[in-house]
Amino acid sequence: MEEQITPEEGAKSILERLREGGLWQPHGLGLSYVKEGDQTVKLISQDNSPRSAQARIRMRVLIEDIGWKVDETICEIVEVEHLSLEEKHMKEMMKRQELAQSWQCQCATPLAAFPLEQGVWKHDGQQEMMLPSGETEIVEQWLVVIECPVCDSQIPMEPYDYALLAGDDSMLTYKTSKMVYTAATRPEIIEMIDNKLSEALIILGTFCPFNGDLLPPHIRGGVCFYSEIKEGEEE
Repeated sequence: MEEQITPEEGAKSILERLREGGLWQPHGLGLSYVKEGDQTVKLISQDNSPRSAQARIRMRVLIEDIGWKVDETICEIVEVEHLSLEEKHMKEMMKRQELAQSWQCQCATPLAAFPLEQGVWKHDGQQEMMLPSGETEIVEQWLVVIECPVCDSQIPMEPYDYALLAGDDSMLTYKTSKMVYTAATRPEIIEMIDNKLSEALIILGTFCPFNGDLLPPHIRGGVCFYSEIKEGEEE
């Protein structure tokens, strides 16, 4: 029988991986935390609902039990009853994007000023993660390494954080050591099929079919155009 991860272990794992200034929104609780310093998180917003009010108390106890501090001195109470799910999601995305613009390198260069299109995807092993249901599963860990144009520091980012900075288009193209894959849109796929040019498309699985490179999860199952990186081209 597999040993179950406790809520304390799950929270500690999330907080330790969270970057400075990173946003943590525990699933379904209506709470938003930002990491500040080594072992401190700031509660920046709470939904105006009884569930969120109760969760705020439970989360403070949980976080303090793992040796972290919670700063609740400035917490916005957000009216959410009138918001649709789509509106709430958009509000959360705007908050995440606003925070991402404040992220900096150790030399104070904003990460948003990096050449983000040159980010390199790296597989970082596997980790046991807790699901909202309380069950656990083994998931792959991926990082996108970006390089500072000022001090040459290499900064590993969580894929979701990278997409916040680089934009959704950054997730549409992926390079392996030999190939370039570009996600095809629905109209493009239809046009290629109608004109019997489907041989220019490929549906990707777990590995690159041309050289066996492991592909990141976001591109698996995608219908893509593909081309070979010719010798002398930048990868």
